[in-house]
Amino acid sequence: MTRTSPQTKTDPLAAWVAGAAIAATKRPIPLIATRFDVAIAGGLAEVATRRTFRNDEGESIEATLTFPVPVHATLFALEARIAGRLLTARAEARKQARETYESALDRGKAAVLHEEVLRGVHMLSVGHIPPGAEVAVSARWAMSLTQAEGSSRLRIPLTVGDVYGRSGLPDSDELAHGGPAATAALSVTCRDGSATLTGGRLVEGHATVPLDAPIDLEITGWTSQALPGRAADGREVVLRVAPSPGGEAPLDIAVVIDRSGSMGEICVADGKRLTKHDAIRAGLEQIARRLGAADVVDLWEFDDAPGHVGRTGPEGERLLRLIGKLGSPRGGTEIGRAIGTVLTESAARDLLLVTDGKSHALDVQAIAGSGRRFSVVLVGEDSLEANVGHLAALTGGEIFVAAGSDLADSLAAAVASLRTAPAPIARITGALRQVSARRAGMTLSAKWREAGEAIAVGGDGRAVAAFCAGLALPALDAEAATQLAVAEGLVTHLTSLVLVDEAGASQEGIPASRKIALPTPRTAMAMALPPPPAAFADSPGPFARARSSA
Repeated sequence: MTRTSPQTKTDPLAAWVAGAAIAATKRPIPLIATRFDVAIAGGLAEVATRRTFRNDEGESIEATLTFPVPVHATLFALEARIAGRLLTARAEARKQARETYESALDRGKAAVLHEEVLRGVHMLSVGHIPPGAEVAVSARWAMSLTQAEGSSRLRIPLTVGDVYGRSGLPDSDELAHGGPAATAALSVTCRDGSATLTGGRLVEGHATVPLDAPIDLEITGWTSQALPGRAADGREVVLRVAPSPGGEAPLDIAVVIDRSGSMGEICVADGKRLTKHDAIRAGLEQIARRLGAADVVDLWEFDDAPGHVGRTGPEGERLLRLIGKLGSPRGGTEIGRAIGTVLTESAARDLLLVTDGKSHALDVQAIAGSGRRFSVVLVGEDSLEANVGHLAALTGGEIFVAAGSDLADSLAAAVASLRTAPAPIARITGALRQVSARRAGMTLSAKWREAGEAIAVGGDGRAVAAFCAGLALPALDAEAATQLAVAEGLVTHLTSLVLVDEAGASQEGIPASRKIALPTPRTAMAMALPPPPAAFADSPGPFARARSSA
């Protein structure tokens, strides 16, 4: 949590007076530049983000930014350039890291803290930026590509729309949007294969991208290969990422469709201006045409309350007919209540949740204890992986994210993943030897071995080693997981990255808090636009891009 009094945690007026929110004020926004450098090899992406903060005020400030990060990303490095000095962060247990950061600010020292406040939501705090000074903060994270219907993709989420319910975080740590629609520099390199920027164009691997929509990349021509790295203990670790083979088991699933008000937001699918809910219906219709005689689908929908639509099978209706009974978007997103009802009233072996994820109204740990497997398809540029993505990870399911036009592929991939038997990660005791997992259409396997014959390690080998450590964390007890995360320098629910500029000059007093809002999603702006002229209605050209989808 940022440095606010107990009153500012709960009182919006007090938070404004304390300077915790700068939207709608005339204060200069301290985040002045953002850059993404993406390197892809063998199905693994490494993303380096550089954010430059500048204090144009007359007093020392603390800038805080809460932002989405893919649920399965492993963040493993943090550096800051302060007054010409390059400082490297170290990992500490989460509470200790917060104390290190707070102590530095109390002593007037500049410091940087990177935390995971929720799985899929991170917070960056940059404290005691002196008047007129700049601080450049660089972070690196790694994740595997998503595989859906033969297409490999990488999505970098950048903003989130309004989220239903309360996260339980103090106001100072909450996601917030309403900031200006700035841009960022993007560079993409592929060691094998090539990348295409959805909705934009890479020129010699470079582009300028808006920060009010995710960065979506499609990767073609890559090959599965052994990716070497070196763990913190000096051992060699080898990772392999490969598309998962399809299963053949009959389906026994409850499909739970979000019909809350946010599902009425615009979502462009196949060049047409559709709502998220319309895109879901269209994708489900394609799934319905692929079902076999032995497949059973129990269809549900929810807003403020859940509703049973019907069940397919020998004594049920055809799925196409059931899809026609789905109601229009309305109301809130009581996702926890809906899932609880489905778990009680449906005997389905697996659950497939189709939503934009913009709800805090669920108890992930309690639901995960049900023993059912959850897979999730997120739809919309402003979707949120937190909570629902965490649920999928805890229960052995997979999560797929679609902007709109790729929704049918994502639904098909999610259904295919549920034709396979669950593969829970076995508990690990002692030294890491090997671990495997399925994530978003990919099978991941990591093997550690004692240092012996030298292996060629690309770069510093940290991305591979950190990602492999992240794969192993769910199989470890809390103490062992904390030790591994500290050793490998990871940001997790147990550990944070922190650095302190001890050599810099000390500032007087407590820095003024400045919370930076994310840009409002461009799809929210599209809601206010009139329908396109007929000549452009079905065209994916410039006019369609201007009102791009949720």
